[in-house]
Amino acid sequence: MTFIIFFLLCLPLGILGQGLTVKGKVVSLDNQPLPGVTIVAKGTSIGTTSDIEGNYVLSNVSENTTLVFSFVGMHTFEIVVGNQKVINVVMEEESIGLEEVIAIGYGTVKKSDLTGSVSRISSEQISKIASTQITESLSGTVAGLYSTQSSSAAGGGFMEIRGPSSISAVSSPLIVLDGVIYPGSLKDINSSDIESIDVLKDASSAAIFGSRAAAGVIIVTSKRGRSGKPTINLTARIGVSKPTKNVYPYGMGPNDDPMDYFNMHRDNLWQRINGNLPYYYYWRPEDLPDKITLSEWLGYVENPNSDPLTEWFNRMNVWPIERENYLAGKTTNFYDLVIGTGIRQDYNVSVSGATDNLNYYWSLGYQNNEGIVKGDQFSAIRSRINLDLEVTDWLKIGTNTQFSYRDESGIRTNLGELAYMSPYGTMWEEDGAIKWYPNDYTAARNPLLDYYGTDQMLDINSLFSILYAEFKLPFGITYRISYQPNISITKEANYYSTNTITGKTTYTGGYGYRYHTNSFDWMFDNLIKWNGSFGVHDFDVTLLANAEEAKSWNSRLYANNFSPNENLTYHGLQFGANQSLNSNDTQSSGDALMARLNYTLLDKYLLTASVRRDGYSAFGQLNPRATFPAFALAWRISEESFYPKNALINRLKMRLSWGENGNREIGAYSALAQMGSVRYYTGTSIQTGVYNTTLANPKLRWERTESFNIGLDIGLLNNRIDITADIYDATTRDLLLNRQLPRITGFSSIMSNLGRLGNRGFEATINTVNVNSPDFSWNSSLVFSINRNKIKELWGDYGDFKLLNKEQYGELPDFKNRWFPGQSLDVVWDYDRLGIWQVDEADEASKYKLEPGDYKVDDVNGDHALTNFEDKKFIGYTKPRQRWGFTNDFTFFKNLTASIFIRADLGHIRTMPVTNDKSTHNMRNDWNWGYWSPENPGSEFAKIDYPDNLSRYGDGIRIFKPTGFVRVQDINLTYNIPGNILNRLLSIQSMRVSISGRNLLTFTNWPGFDPETEAITPMPRTITFGVDITL
Repeated sequence: MTFIIFFLLCLPLGILGQGLTVKGKVVSLDNQPLPGVTIVAKGTSIGTTSDIEGNYVLSNVSENTTLVFSFVGMHTFEIVVGNQKVINVVMEEESIGLEEVIAIGYGTVKKSDLTGSVSRISSEQISKIASTQITESLSGTVAGLYSTQSSSAAGGGFMEIRGPSSISAVSSPLIVLDGVIYPGSLKDINSSDIESIDVLKDASSAAIFGSRAAAGVIIVTSKRGRSGKPTINLTARIGVSKPTKNVYPYGMGPNDDPMDYFNMHRDNLWQRINGNLPYYYYWRPEDLPDKITLSEWLGYVENPNSDPLTEWFNRMNVWPIERENYLAGKTTNFYDLVIGTGIRQDYNVSVSGATDNLNYYWSLGYQNNEGIVKGDQFSAIRSRINLDLEVTDWLKIGTNTQFSYRDESGIRTNLGELAYMSPYGTMWEEDGAIKWYPNDYTAARNPLLDYYGTDQMLDINSLFSILYAEFKLPFGITYRISYQPNISITKEANYYSTNTITGKTTYTGGYGYRYHTNSFDWMFDNLIKWNGSFGVHDFDVTLLANAEEAKSWNSRLYANNFSPNENLTYHGLQFGANQSLNSNDTQSSGDALMARLNYTLLDKYLLTASVRRDGYSAFGQLNPRATFPAFALAWRISEESFYPKNALINRLKMRLSWGENGNREIGAYSALAQMGSVRYYTGTSIQTGVYNTTLANPKLRWERTESFNIGLDIGLLNNRIDITADIYDATTRDLLLNRQLPRITGFSSIMSNLGRLGNRGFEATINTVNVNSPDFSWNSSLVFSINRNKIKELWGDYGDFKLLNKEQYGELPDFKNRWFPGQSLDVVWDYDRLGIWQVDEADEASKYKLEPGDYKVDDVNGDHALTNFEDKKFIGYTKPRQRWGFTNDFTFFKNLTASIFIRADLGHIRTMPVTNDKSTHNMRNDWNWGYWSPENPGSEFAKIDYPDNLSRYGDGIRIFKPTGFVRVQDINLTYNIPGNILNRLLSIQSMRVSISGRNLLTFTNWPGFDPETEAITPMPRTITFGVDITL
């Protein structure tokens, strides 16, 4: 019924009167036609838009009517009709973004009036990126925002603003959607519905969100209708994906010989058991060196097999199925079965418009993605309706509602198992069943086993809505009350049939489970706003009272050993034995009061001051509330009378801000004592016991982040060059850490407030208009960020310790978590590998009980023994030390546009899987990273087998490699079809076709699949074709 009422509100609410008809043409300063300009009779619903040639016709206007011409990037133009029947308009371009309206939370300001540090991404920029989620649109485009891509079909990635603000609590930025805090998933927001994204980075900008804004804020604003007749937009995009790089198991690459697999086994065996045997002892008979005869080769065994090939099989311990397939000339490329071509589809339709009292926007989108890894699938249906109705001149009501259905039921193939596959293995049994162990080695199971033998379902339905009423009160005061419910229903089920190891060996007779999670959140916002001017004084006041609650109900049912059969899978768990059921429900609540003042003096001196007081149920009874103040100052220096006119720097503004924000992202019951359960047998029955796990902390309180920011906004050459630069220093204290307790206490741990974490950095954005001519324009944008993170305090325990081969006194490091006071949170403490011991270094290597082909490590104290505290050093960082993004946009003859975005993350390292260290390399395969041998001394990886020598490296060795990269991340080419072609088509206002590429080129020294993913996870390179039609 609610949706019916909303759709009825979309019907026209007035009948246009009769009057004059005005026509004309809208052009730019260089006399180029401007299509899509909105022309509205001021104060009425009468309006139209210009066609592809810039022409327009508007009927039913009077001589007293004022026409308003508006277009993105142009100054709004107004003119009274009078007795004119033809009105031609020349529109002027705005300077770079100065009049752009920025969302700052519970309100907006012009960019020129900003006092804090805020960056914006427009819908035009988002449309150039073929993304699945918002995080992909932000990757590398905003200074100070560290955002990575995901390789999965569902998209996503990691986001962090100005470094980590917490050690153990969640430090992802707060998401605000259409002015209110959004508790849902970013997967539920359709990128096609986004009008803009604003990133609030400093404490002053984010402090109005108080206890949830320590990690920064991302404000997403959805689209609204525009004045004039209804507009229908249709978009379709289809993409094809391949890995950015392929890393193959031995013998499975396009240029590999399947024998490479056996050659790896050969080298492994020789290095493990070489003794007095020659290197060619394990060589295939037909590959023997020229000087070695077959009889000599056979003579190394007392009773060799009469068949040389069988003798080779025996020496190599070749599995029976591998022998059979080798003799039959049969191979299986498991890599091609697992990794292939991905398909991405995205379709959207929207209807929007506005009258004098109604603004409406409705959309429906469908997305279906198949990843490059078999079984990686994601699909979603999303719909949105935004309605704003002016009921009277003092009352406005409306809603912003989005619904999402996501299907994430895909069963992604196990890439770790893929590496173990032999090219001489077999995919299927003779009876057609999937072969569990393709080469008969039970530690190398089929990577597609679960894909074919498992039935999985993961469906998520969510509904998020903003229902509001806004009242205009006397003295310019407005009051807005809004209610934001968020409902999420998750259904997850999985069934492992008896054709899987889980369903037949780990359990018997099949194994299944069902999870059901229902969550309901609500929030009430009461907002009072007032703004006014008194001479040279401008005021803008915002007051907020807020209340919220979140509830979640979760139940889980497990069963196995199904009878009489397993045909019903997870649909009939009641037919399984060993059933178990458990549930977990959570509830939390909070409230807040907030006040903010924006003050401007003489249009030159700007002040923002705010204070917010929050309460949250998850904290201790003695500290349920906290107060978060902030202020910011800005000075438009270029507006002063003493500032020289016609200066090279025509615009100069200085900003200074300070503030405190909080972090409450911990478990709902973290301050309370936790309980665990255990089952025990009394001799006659099974009983359930309850015991304490964690100790309560009634003093538990918020993490608090105090941040300083100094910024400059500079405009050069009449704002053709726009520079924004910021320096910041932030410290988080009262870190939320789970401290381990001595066993004698009877508790395992307690959630505590301990330590301090600091972040310092510099960031800059430079936007330029390089060329602006009638037939060609070129704009550029460069972003740069560096962040330095440091643990200032940790557990607060002091004493003597040894580190970096020095006896020291101070705050004790946490060696288990590798946290070191005075160092960055992401610092790497490990052995410094110097290379690999070579044959001519055998004597020196033996002093460490190592051999040629083992890793050479810096022996810091020179004692010929490798130990943690004497020889490990700080060798690098796992997060980029500097980040760059460079965008260039080109327009040719108004109809053809091109964009290229280059991204660089530099200066970091990451661990790889410890390679070539398994004694089982003569029984299964591995990723072809390469390995050291006397014939291949230049390899960066150790010899094919060194398990016995790992103990020589203290607690083991980790392999770190440079992960920095420069990537051509996005290229887009769009063509707007001219009007003379569209006029031949029915009712088409505009149409554009596009082709875009993502992750086209990557320059890196990282040896794995991709520097943004784990070492054994490929990243898709996607080519997308799109069409956008406006009716």
